[in-house]
Amino acid sequence: MRRNIVYAAAIILTVVNLAAFGTLLYNRWNSAESAHTPDQRDQRFEQMKRELALSAKQAEQLNAYRTTFHAELDSLSTQLVAARTLLAHALSEQEMDTTRTNSIFADIGRLQSTAQRRVISHLLSVKSMLNPEQQTKFFAIVQERFSSASDQSLPGRPSH
Repeated sequence: MRRNIVYAAAIILTVVNLAAFGTLLYNRWNSAESAHTPDQRDQRFEQMKRELALSAKQAEQLNAYRTTFHAELDSLSTQLVAARTLLAHALSEQEMDTTRTNSIFADIGRLQSTAQRRVISHLLSVKSMLNPEQQTKFFAIVQERFSSASDQSLPGRPSH
């Protein structure tokens, strides 16, 4: 009897924690998405070009690279929305399948990790396109954007 109570309590606590976490992620996701439209990305890129005093060649190279980067990150973001939607549905079911819920949760973690690694790879690639003075300015911009976005977004999406 006591074992069943402990088991039931563990399941209830797991559901409550997953629901709270899902709500937190949902709210952060909605904030992050509204803050990174393509127009805003372009405006921030133009601002960064000026701040870094990029040459025409650097700007062209970086613009081509960032287009690919944002397409990849947007794809991951779309997959994250789908996984979060699945998680929300799984949590709302009368008879929750903990195996399925844990699998969805693991997928969300995998997608977020992939996005973070992709952002890091992007930043290192951009760094390689810049001279040392530009690199210093670039990472000051990145640090500012990460700290201002820390209350809003998933993997600290740079908008350049």
